[in-house]
Amino acid sequence: MTPRRVVYTALIGGYEDLIEQPVAHDSSVDFICFTDDPDAKSTSWQLKVIEPIFPFDMVRSQRSLKIRGHESLAEYDELLYIDNAVLLKRDPDDILDEWLADCDYAVSPHSFRERVIDEFDEVLALNYDDPARVSEQLMQYAELYPDILDQRPFWNGMSARRSTPAVTTMMNTWFDHVLRFSRRDQLSANVAFALSGVSINAVDQDNLNSQNHQWPAGVNRRTHLTEITRHRSGPLLSELRRAERELTQALQDMKDLKAGEETRIAKALEGKDREIAAFVAELAIPQTRGEAAVVVFGEVGARRVIRTAAFVRRIRSFTSRTVGRITH
Repeated sequence: MTPRRVVYTALIGGYEDLIEQPVAHDSSVDFICFTDDPDAKSTSWQLKVIEPIFPFDMVRSQRSLKIRGHESLAEYDELLYIDNAVLLKRDPDDILDEWLADCDYAVSPHSFRERVIDEFDEVLALNYDDPARVSEQLMQYAELYPDILDQRPFWNGMSARRSTPAVTTMMNTWFDHVLRFSRRDQLSANVAFALSGVSINAVDQDNLNSQNHQWPAGVNRRTHLTEITRHRSGPLLSELRRAERELTQALQDMKDLKAGEETRIAKALEGKDREIAAFVAELAIPQTRGEAAVVVFGEVGARRVIRTAAFVRRIRSFTSRTVGRITH
């Protein structure tokens, strides 16, 4: 019996312009595009308008369709998924015949990335996703699947599969990892494939250009629409909240320390008021000559000095008057 076949893509969030597929006009295979744009138009795609499953996460909404498909695809036996930026050059019947000849799933290895861990490095270096999630994913994979990190990653812009229970389980596992960790599906593909036990046909073709396709075709990408993927979230939000609590506690500790220090100083000064007053009195400068004489000579000596000073002043006054008479 001839298998029922479909080529499908998913264009969510207005990230790109929908590109036409000229090969669709001469193919018996259905071409379906799932989109959230009710105004989208196409001459080669059958458009199905859907609601994103995550209204505030268009990337994962697209990944859900890419990886798990859509319930309306249940009627098909074989599926060829292509990213919207992939332009097919051959009839998909021929591609599916070759790719699924001996396996239930087929995909191409990455053309310019040697190891999965290299892909992690690239995602982190280019800030393609939340560094906290990507780093957590890498650490867990390093602990649980170290050998897989040394495998060649897959390029998932184009893949073929049969609708079998094992493949469905594999795709669900894959999407679980995309939900739990990074949205960059190539980071978790190797792990999902390895855990499934499904035989994978690693198709040897250049990712950019082959007899089957061209990528990326002109799609007018609006990369700013996916910048939400670069926002720090998840564990870092918890760290931020923890830092806020620690800052609040530190400020309270400083306030308590200041209050405690003020109390300690106040207690230390208790009973010192009279001592301080006496010390200040000792430093007081006498206001009159008599007070100064008392300080210097004591009370008895001061009286003698004062009497002597008065006698000297009288002598000076008498002398001054006498000299004045003589000169006149």
